[in-house]
Amino acid sequence: MRVLTLIAACSGLIATVCAWEASDPRIALDSAFPDAKSGRPFAGELILVEHVTRRGILRLDRDGTINKYFWDLPHHFQMLPYAAIYLHGASASFEDLPLGTHLHGIFYLGPEGDFQVKPPETGYDASKMAYPDLRSIVSQYSRVLTLEDDFSYHQKRGEGWKITALGQENSNITVERVSLADGLAVKDAKDGIKSTQVLHLDRGTRIWKGREIAALEDLAVGQVVQLNLTWATLYASMKEEGLCRDIWIDPASREAAINQQRQIYIAQQKRLGFPGIILKTESLPGQGSSGYITVALPAGIEAELMDALKPKTGLDLWPVEPSLRNWGSYGSGGIEEVTRIENPPAGHSGVQIRLRFYEMLEGFRAGRTVRMMVRVPNVKGRPSEDYPRELSLYPNDTRIFHVGPTPVAGREKEPEAPKQ
Repeated sequence: MRVLTLIAACSGLIATVCAWEASDPRIALDSAFPDAKSGRPFAGELILVEHVTRRGILRLDRDGTINKYFWDLPHHFQMLPYAAIYLHGASASFEDLPLGTHLHGIFYLGPEGDFQVKPPETGYDASKMAYPDLRSIVSQYSRVLTLEDDFSYHQKRGEGWKITALGQENSNITVERVSLADGLAVKDAKDGIKSTQVLHLDRGTRIWKGREIAALEDLAVGQVVQLNLTWATLYASMKEEGLCRDIWIDPASREAAINQQRQIYIAQQKRLGFPGIILKTESLPGQGSSGYITVALPAGIEAELMDALKPKTGLDLWPVEPSLRNWGSYGSGGIEEVTRIENPPAGHSGVQIRLRFYEMLEGFRAGRTVRMMVRVPNVKGRPSEDYPRELSLYPNDTRIFHVGPTPVAGREKEPEAPKQ
């Protein structure tokens, strides 16, 4: 009877923990893919990048969803380990994003609510810009699932911008949002982006034509272009919605930009390894430290990298932090099975692999993050001189930060579930 009571109590505790983790679908955990419908979209200008810890700050758009008293307050964010980043229509790494880039993202709450600023109750206090916190009043939405520049955002949706008017001396352009397939206006996107905009240009604006750099004089009414903005938040208080930094004026220039960024990403991931989330571990009783692990591949990984993952292929796996930094230790295993699932959760590519390891590492636990790379024949591990030291936590952390999450190895145990 005592055993049955203990089992019942443990079952109740497990149910309580599961209910606690799922109590708010807006929360995104490092160890699990989030609810697809609970993310909140924000867009803004990237004004700070810390690529080592994959953290940054956005200046959010003045799009009417935030009171004008709180315009331009810094929005701090942390990339989820399985987050997808797109630049110029292709997958990208966080360090590829230039400062000043206007980005569109999907944001979630952190596991502890992160940092939240409560708006002042009076108009007088509101005029003080939420002093002394000086953070965005939606700063609790700090975990990022996707980030993409304007080019990627509209290209993915089969949209572009048709130039309908040119300002004096090409100082600005008026553009209309259209479908790339038929050139018809897009008016029901319902994403808060105006279908017609007046955009500022200057001599620093890069014009791309084919595989060459063109000039402002090559712009013409009727062209369907892709563009990237900067200073979009500051210009939004005027009649112009933003400053154009790049304009791709023909399909050839867009295809060249996509291919170049894709190759940059693939080369980097082959050198550093691409991320995965461990879903399950299986020990083999009586066979020492041998076992199996099942790994989910995040969305955003280029097809060329995933196509190389086939049964009987050797893989090297590094246990890493949610920031994708590692300690230098890795395990070698072989792919036993590659499966594809239908309707994967947000952030999941739909591809999962099951691997056999003859020596499981401490970091191979369900919910943990790994970096993986296809093992090259006759080459053991990663060349030490080819690994960026700022991404390594061992033997000495070469870059010291006073912000950011504590490494997993140094954290206390997970918080207990609230009492019912």
